[in-house]
Amino acid sequence: MKRINVKGNTWVLEGPQLVGLYQIDNSRCLLFDPGSTKLRPEIEAVLTEAGLTPVGVVCTHMHYDHHETSRYFRETYGAQICLSQLEADIVRSEESLKNHLFNFTMGMIRTIPRLQNLVCPVDRVIAFGETTIDFCGVPLEIVRTPGHSPDHICIITPDNVCFAGDALMTDDILKDAMVPFVFDLTNDLKSKEIMAGLSCDAYIFCHKGVCYGSVADLARRNADHIRKQLAACAALVTGPMTYSQFYTTAITSMNLPVGHPARALHLERYLRPYLEYLIDTEVLTFMDLDGAPTVAPKETCHG
Repeated sequence: MKRINVKGNTWVLEGPQLVGLYQIDNSRCLLFDPGSTKLRPEIEAVLTEAGLTPVGVVCTHMHYDHHETSRYFRETYGAQICLSQLEADIVRSEESLKNHLFNFTMGMIRTIPRLQNLVCPVDRVIAFGETTIDFCGVPLEIVRTPGHSPDHICIITPDNVCFAGDALMTDDILKDAMVPFVFDLTNDLKSKEIMAGLSCDAYIFCHKGVCYGSVADLARRNADHIRKQLAACAALVTGPMTYSQFYTTAITSMNLPVGHPARALHLERYLRPYLEYLIDTEVLTFMDLDGAPTVAPKETCHG
């Protein structure tokens, strides 16, 4: 990993993804989205070289590739952990994590290290309605951008640099994106409009890049991609199709990689919000087929 200055005291650690860093003084820093355990040795090496100790960790959301090492930095360095309200609620316990990862068994939650690492005490919860916080002595502006996760946030540093997590995908990522994970497509599309309206000097996206100036056009391309994927999903439903049949058809038609049962569970979670949005917007009809949840083209009558 390389430590690269973005503006003022705001930096990124550049590796497989971008980890944010705000340098408080000569020895202390905040980390933004320190990511998965595979990033940890490189993060620590950069911090050691720079003579910096993380005193706080702020995460845009609780997904493992953003939050998995938070507990490690808390236990090892005494760093305070900061998450928004709903994200903090999810990682409070194994039971609350299971409630979010609805299709994973309780045994998986209790035994898969990647999932276990998500459960973490949160020292500073960003309550609903809070738009500014003081965290470890650093004033941060909070912009709520839910959709990709229930309570995703963007964090604006005192340098007017926005650490945007997964609020948008950069063009390099967008061109290879198949079905991007979105928890709530309605909120996600609204959040892309929020991103388009921000006036920050720079934007840091975890996957992957730093953009200077307006991201309005990027936000539009992201929204267009989501709508294109929604249309592709809708086109797969040519007759009554159970959820399981839809998943199988989508995975085959879109050539989505499986390779492992846990990956299949992830893909189910990736695809289901698209299906739910198409039902909610009445593009597809929701019905049952011999007791199984089923979708069908809008004109299909049940029974």
